[in-house]
Amino acid sequence: MDKLLTSNIQLNWLRTFEASGRCLSFTLAARELNMSQSAVSQQVQLLEHHLNQQLFRRANRTIQLTDAGRAFLPLVQESMRQLNSGAAQIFTPLNKAVVEVNVNTAFSVLWLGPHLQQFHAIYPQISIRQLGTNWATDFDISTAELEIRYGTGNWPGFTSCLLVTPRLRPYCTTANAKRMRQPADLAGMPLLDVIGTHQGWDGWLEKYQLGALREQPRQYMDSHASAVSMAANGFGACLMYDDLMLTGVLAKQLVAPFVDAIDTEGSYYLCYQGEHALSAASKIFKDWLLNSLSPE
Repeated sequence: MDKLLTSNIQLNWLRTFEASGRCLSFTLAARELNMSQSAVSQQVQLLEHHLNQQLFRRANRTIQLTDAGRAFLPLVQESMRQLNSGAAQIFTPLNKAVVEVNVNTAFSVLWLGPHLQQFHAIYPQISIRQLGTNWATDFDISTAELEIRYGTGNWPGFTSCLLVTPRLRPYCTTANAKRMRQPADLAGMPLLDVIGTHQGWDGWLEKYQLGALREQPRQYMDSHASAVSMAANGFGACLMYDDLMLTGVLAKQLVAPFVDAIDTEGSYYLCYQGEHALSAASKIFKDWLLNSLSPE
């Protein structure tokens, strides 16, 4: 019986079930797996049909694990962990390695921190050493093979790969968002502006013809991470990149009250001086990072 249950189970079904069960959302699982929501739902249904067992309860656009689903999820997670770890040890020509990455603090806090566990599950023998960098002067003294920089992507002598869609929209807490129906409702709310960015609140207010709001209170900081933290604590609204607001503790505390966004010249880039100069471990981390992020 066990053989019949497992012999024809497809790995994609299990990956989709694991992501859905961990996120308790077909939508979030679809984003993580770069699939459509309907494809996620279909693969879960195929697995349920194969097992002849309901794994999720679906109601009011929400999902919850059934007793069978809760029991099955840790088994699938441990099996996938062992498969990833074993495959990495067999097929990756590495023993223990350390990859040093100079990384913009905001990107580290808002994206890399929430996702690094996924990299570790696949490549447990590779350690990532993050060194915070925020300003152009930090670039000049960097000795790391890989850097994650904020800017326009134009750094002579470097290959720069765009990581985050260069588009900003307002974010604030749900409590603050409930008071807003249109962009003009930002009146009276502190605007959290990031020093050194190429577009900020002035650009956003100008695009949506809200010049009268330019004189209202501003708070200034030198990192998007600080702006997001302040917004998550209920103090005002920040402008943020949607790609950095999908996962993580801070992202879960914020919502975008409007669809209105502006394109910006500034974004986050993975930079390195030459493909030939990268160590095997750095190449692996670079490929994982680029495969995990696919901006428009």
